[in-house]
Amino acid sequence: MIIKRVCNLIFAALCAAILSSLTVSAAEESAPAMPPDSGFFDPEAIPARPPMVDIEPVYRGPSVDTLATIRKRGTLLVGVALSDPMVMHDANGELIGYSVDLARQLADDLGVDLEFVPTSWSQIIPDLLDRRFDVIVAGLWATPGRALLVNYSEATATEGVHLVANSKLAAGMTTEQDFNRPDVRIAAYAGSVQERLVKTHFPQATLVRVEGDDLQMTPVLEGRAHAALVPTFAPQLVVRLAPDTLTLPLAQPLSATFTAMGVRKGDPDFLNYLNTWLAFHKAEGWLAERIHHWSTTTSWLE
Repeated sequence: MIIKRVCNLIFAALCAAILSSLTVSAAEESAPAMPPDSGFFDPEAIPARPPMVDIEPVYRGPSVDTLATIRKRGTLLVGVALSDPMVMHDANGELIGYSVDLARQLADDLGVDLEFVPTSWSQIIPDLLDRRFDVIVAGLWATPGRALLVNYSEATATEGVHLVANSKLAAGMTTEQDFNRPDVRIAAYAGSVQERLVKTHFPQATLVRVEGDDLQMTPVLEGRAHAALVPTFAPQLVVRLAPDTLTLPLAQPLSATFTAMGVRKGDPDFLNYLNTWLAFHKAEGWLAERIHHWSTTTSWLE
């Protein structure tokens, strides 16, 4: 009997303990969550807000290690589109220019071969996203719209936006006001920064929108436009391409922007390497020397 009573007392105690535990847990679950202690009292603090409600986060898919891919392939694939003096052809049809020099040095520092993949300005970003090449090295302008699609490196150069005019049609025109007239036609790529600058600086002029892969200077060279807005760090070199036809009527650029290399999103290691590479060659003066060279040389025209 004594053993039975002891067992009953132990069982009753266990049941009481379990019931007490369940009661405390239920009370804790029903009690409102206390906000985290911020460490100070603010008498004007806003009341505690309800839990944040948002859409399901968008997660990135698996990323590609571009650096490892390049080294495994043994070849750096570089996308280029023509733009003086960034990417040009010499008398033998070979690619030359500031961006071409950058691509060759980049491949050399990586210890791999180099292959240029020609494309056009309207297709250069889609081709990058389609993995037709590893990086854009062609004097690509960095803009907020493009930054939604690709990641940019640090600046490779700073370019001014210059008004390059047909010397015959624009004879005697030397100020912005001279070009801000309805009878003056100014060419610019459709949807580009240059088009917005035309509307800002020359709102009364007639805009000649250049579509597709047509060259912006074509209307000027053919006499269908008085001038075009050209982004370049070497405006005198652009004029030397057709010295009998082109002229620079304004002493200063209308605006300025920077060019950069473009890469696919989701690969911070490759972007970090490019930025480190640019910082190194900028510090040693090689980038400035190449800019000076392509701002002044005309030997490739001969």
